[in-house]
Amino acid sequence: MRLLKIIPFLIGLCLFQQTTIFGQTQRFKAGINLGLTAAQINGDDSAEFNKLGLTAGVRAYTILTEKSDLIIEILYSQRGSRTKLLANASGPDQLINLQYIEVPIIYTIKDWYQEDEDYHKMHFQAGLSYGRLFNSRFENTGLSATQPFLRENDFSWLAGITFHTNANVGFYARYTRSMNLLYKNTDSNPNANSLLSFYLTFGGVYVF
Repeated sequence: MRLLKIIPFLIGLCLFQQTTIFGQTQRFKAGINLGLTAAQINGDDSAEFNKLGLTAGVRAYTILTEKSDLIIEILYSQRGSRTKLLANASGPDQLINLQYIEVPIIYTIKDWYQEDEDYHKMHFQAGLSYGRLFNSRFENTGLSATQPFLRENDFSWLAGITFHTNANVGFYARYTRSMNLLYKNTDSNPNANSLLSFYLTFGGVYVF
């Protein structure tokens, strides 16, 4: 997974950026993300967010105004779908496991200012994301026939909220939904439903 090798480089780059602006009016910040995803796919005959996964990566902030930021992230994330969550449920576990490198661009509006510590508790966020599918795995599902035809490029919109306990630590919830189909039923591939991916993310962020 050569794409994942760029993440340590980006962390170092963000830390270097922090040192270059020390002592100046701070216009840029860096951070790291770690969280869990709960995903599903429209068209897989399942209607619950049963597919759990991981997400992790780095982010860079551009401070636009006192109450707004622009954030760019580079993330590894796991998506897909699963027909049941409990291992002892009856029937075979039908699993689609998708792994992406994502680049979300997020606009943030901040509120609930804490004057004594100079930070905002609430961050309201919306944005767009590009994802690149680099690995997929299908188990016990008739949708395996779609695997060779999955679209590698994903374009999504997202909305979320972050609650900061202090200037450095925050906890966030985010909803991300694809704008293009993961798989499209066509005349040449008519034997499966079209597939649309979406997922929830719950995690934490540390801002340097």
